[in-house]
Amino acid sequence: MKPKYQYWIRKNVDTTYGKCASVTEAMCAAFPELTRVRGHYYCVAWGEREHWWCKDQDGNIVDPTAGQFPSKGRGVYVEWEEGAKEPTGMCPNCGEYCYDGNYFCCENCEIAYVAYVMSPL
Repeated sequence: MKPKYQYWIRKNVDTTYGKCASVTEAMCAAFPELTRVRGHYYCVAWGEREHWWCKDQDGNIVDPTAGQFPSKGRGVYVEWEEGAKEPTGMCPNCGEYCYDGNYFCCENCEIAYVAYVMSPL
């Protein structure tokens, strides 16, 4: 990462958890050569997380909020494909994403969850 980006991050970013959208917006305003990217970050400790980061003109990742993750940005960044289905929630049974306003990711999870909730203690 270029020193000017590192300097900006040190001077302008203090709290990073849950701030990736606003911080990347501010960083791209300060450095118009950067492109703001939406996608998912795969942290070895926390798993997949929705995330925003920046890219420079050479396609290098500039993540001003990488510090919020235990892996500190050494995980995998996957850009969102425009037009792809967007999750609308998470399945209460298995934790996978749900789509199109569904409460469960599949029929099997719905059956298993209802059986669990309805079972006597």
